[in-house]
Amino acid sequence: MAKSILIVYSTGGGNTKNSAEAIAEGVKQAGGNLIGVKNVTEIAVEELTKADCILMGEPTWGDGEHYDDFLPFDKAMKEKLAPGKKLAGKQAAAFAGCDRAYSIFGNAVDMIEDRLMECGAEIMQQGVKVELEHNEHSLNFCRKWGHDFVKRINGEMPKQPYIPRMSHDDADRVKGIDPASRKKGAAAAGAAAGNVKAAVTNAKQPGSVRPKPEAKANLLPYKATVAPARTFEKKFTAGEISRRRFVQAGTYGGIALISGAVAAFFFPGGFQVGFTRNGPYFSIGSKNVLFEPPTRFKIGTIDEYMVGKVDTRWQTKYRIWVVREPSKLYVGLLLCTHLGCTPDWKESENKFKCPCHGSGYYVDGVNFEGPAPRPMEHCDVSIDPSDGQVVVDKGRTYRKEKGEWTQGGPQGGAYIAL
Repeated sequence: MAKSILIVYSTGGGNTKNSAEAIAEGVKQAGGNLIGVKNVTEIAVEELTKADCILMGEPTWGDGEHYDDFLPFDKAMKEKLAPGKKLAGKQAAAFAGCDRAYSIFGNAVDMIEDRLMECGAEIMQQGVKVELEHNEHSLNFCRKWGHDFVKRINGEMPKQPYIPRMSHDDADRVKGIDPASRKKGAAAAGAAAGNVKAAVTNAKQPGSVRPKPEAKANLLPYKATVAPARTFEKKFTAGEISRRRFVQAGTYGGIALISGAVAAFFFPGGFQVGFTRNGPYFSIGSKNVLFEPPTRFKIGTIDEYMVGKVDTRWQTKYRIWVVREPSKLYVGLLLCTHLGCTPDWKESENKFKCPCHGSGYYVDGVNFEGPAPRPMEHCDVSIDPSDGQVVVDKGRTYRKEKGEWTQGGPQGGAYIAL
């Protein structure tokens, strides 16, 4: 009987889900016995023990951390499956989304493989990383990756040596990009443009022959060069992480003590400095001097907003946008989920665009391009019965990927029903 294969993933903006679905296609094309493609929020870790093979993936969050939705699942694997190695005899491989803007590149592959092996599973082939959003080349690569996994578990292809990491060059090849062209950067691009211009100019001269274009490099899927494990990026051990955090805590603690001593000497009435999610603040003596914008405020009545128009009048003051639809009104928090920049509304393109790294969002805040891992959040809204104005509370927000955007109604919440 064919070995059963379970694909498990978490996703932010949908890119890792696309990887999982493409891999599933490849598994089916190879005749694999696919028993499910499940989001980690919809499955218990005990279900991993019911499959013969496991393919697992997630986006790489921040500087090499697990994605929020994956954290509970990883913790459950550690607590329930690692003791006794309850995945012993299972065959597995990992995939992940990634962004080379971070110092640790695609660390999710490494972390997933480490956990799978800790639970007793056997890694059958090199993990795959897809940088930012997919293109057709990377989807084909994922299909081929899933196809090859089936061939390896059936003994039709050899198991790859334990090589969990992929280099930046390998990730380029997944997307169908010539690594050399990226390395050459702007200088190479400028030189290439000059060469093309020269070639065109020469071709126009009487008696000249236009140079033949060079043959394209072989960029077919699954041609990535591999290297020994842990070659490309450093993975910190638990001891190293503990020591780094201890040093950081000591440094920050020392700064805090010195600042406190200075404050006590110069400001006997009291001196405080701090940060909230809405910005910095400080207080001197008995009188507080706040530079913290309010988290709860009014933005006028519903009639002041046009149906079908994205209203950004409060972008500078409160960092929000307002949308009134025929049946509801909602307020979004203008905070890019990549690195926290403020996206701008592009009326001509009908989208929000982050000026920092190019993340794009639809009118409702759902991400669709760039490195943003998930949609922007919606703020809590309600109506003040005393004056009929819309009250916005940025201290309470709602996330689409957690199903919270549906938590609204006539009394407010994620939206006000009209």
